[in-house]
Amino acid sequence: MSDETRTTVLPVPDGAPTAAAARRPRRWVAVVLAVLLVLTLAAGAYLAVLARAWSVRAGELDAVATDLGTRLAQSQADLDQRTSELGTAQSQLQASRDRIVELADEKAQTGDERETQRQLAEYQERVSAAAGSVASALQECVRGQEQLIGYLKDAELFDASALESFEAEVATFCDQAEAANADLQRELDR
Repeated sequence: MSDETRTTVLPVPDGAPTAAAARRPRRWVAVVLAVLLVLTLAAGAYLAVLARAWSVRAGELDAVATDLGTRLAQSQADLDQRTSELGTAQSQLQASRDRIVELADEKAQTGDERETQRQLAEYQERVSAAAGSVASALQECVRGQEQLIGYLKDAELFDASALESFEAEVATFCDQAEAANADLQRELDR
């Protein structure tokens, strides 16, 4: 045999990589990269779903906040109106007391004092009772509206149906105050 055609095969020592073994780490790298790619895509999809859910929830909370803000503004306006009505009723009460004194003076000068005093006492009793009802009802209305405003400012701490129920109770107090004020006006017009 000639030197050119002769190939020497050298023995492979134990633990040394063969050509097939040298190609295997490349396959593992490809598998690891594929798994990482799939995990990254899955995480991205999960984050997109999560972001959409948070966006929907934020929209719902904005709607609730807008509703509560509107209700709070309306309650504040109602409270201001009732406070004004209370002041008016108190002024009218004072005016009616002054008028009673004037009427007493007039009636005393015109004749039968006893009948005049009886009529005056009845009138004073009716006006005082009506004015007291107005003042009491308006105070309940104002107190209820102040409490409602406090609740609406922290609405997230309360059940929505309980807030609506309390709001209806306050409206009832205010309706009673308006009715009592109408009764007082009728008494004053006599």
